[in-house]
Amino acid sequence: MPPPLRAPTRIFSIPQPGAPVRLRGALRRIYSDARRWSSSGRGHPPLLTHEHLVDSGPGAFVPYDTAHAAQDDLRARLLAWKNLPDDQRPDPPRPHLLTFEATPTITLGRRQSALKPTQSSRLQAPLRVVLPRRPTPVPEASFAPDIRQTSRGGLTTYHGPGQLVFWPVVDMHSPLHARYSVLSYAAHLEATTRRLLADVFGLASYTTRDEPGVWVPAPAGQPERKIAALGVHHRRHVTSLGIALNVDIPVTGPEDVNPWARFVPCGLDGKRVTSVATELQQQLGENGADELLRLGMAGLAARWAMLFEEGLVDATKREVNGETDVSLRRVKKDVS
Repeated sequence: MPPPLRAPTRIFSIPQPGAPVRLRGALRRIYSDARRWSSSGRGHPPLLTHEHLVDSGPGAFVPYDTAHAAQDDLRARLLAWKNLPDDQRPDPPRPHLLTFEATPTITLGRRQSALKPTQSSRLQAPLRVVLPRRPTPVPEASFAPDIRQTSRGGLTTYHGPGQLVFWPVVDMHSPLHARYSVLSYAAHLEATTRRLLADVFGLASYTTRDEPGVWVPAPAGQPERKIAALGVHHRRHVTSLGIALNVDIPVTGPEDVNPWARFVPCGLDGKRVTSVATELQQQLGENGADELLRLGMAGLAARWAMLFEEGLVDATKREVNGETDVSLRRVKKDVS
């Protein structure tokens, strides 16, 4: 049986080469805030190891390549364990979750063709990052977004400041927890994100069978709005990539501040991208939105980790089918 549930969070700082570590006090504060989400199972080893990656630069944004390398290392270790003969294996590695807020990066699906020069130029034009709702001010900065081909399916999407990325590295056939299928693992990522939206922000959400990710209901006659994008890869039942939640990332405005205006997100013509901040502002006004966002990215990551670990321990929490709560319903097509 897996050990009793506990929701730990470990902060992993990535200092710049040769730079002194200046964030120790801030890291202690973030770790303390995250631990308040823990359940009563203290003293037991966690089933899930969670690392929230932060960089030492302004905003603590992590280069996409740095996070990807960390994920590849974790995945390689798990695959190496699976390659050992049964009688030579130590205890199975525990699931590992990486969370981070990336520097501006455009990612392409594995089957996408190379971009034309005009497309690349548009995507990599200077992007101003403005995050006015942070409890600790983030200086405005300008970035030239990177472009990266990935191992996931799907089409073009964006990762950057204001978006929280969740990358679990999980053996779907591990003896530590109930097995996953490809579909049930994707459903677990979606269900965890939807519970976070409902529990922390009171936001209703839904999923569709045709378009992966998490959506929020739109008023009649308005385009559907996607709040979290899903993209997963599996190798020998070991997962990589995951789901990304738009928290306070700009989703409106011109291309110099709104990255989504530069392309059709995930190829979904006629639909929109939204964020937690945008939805809260529409429902609660500026002050209400700011108050609920004060938890911060590390706190949100810790809460998501706790909910995800609950699904590792209890397979009934990996899906939302059959839920009576309308905020956690799965629909076959469009929301009515």
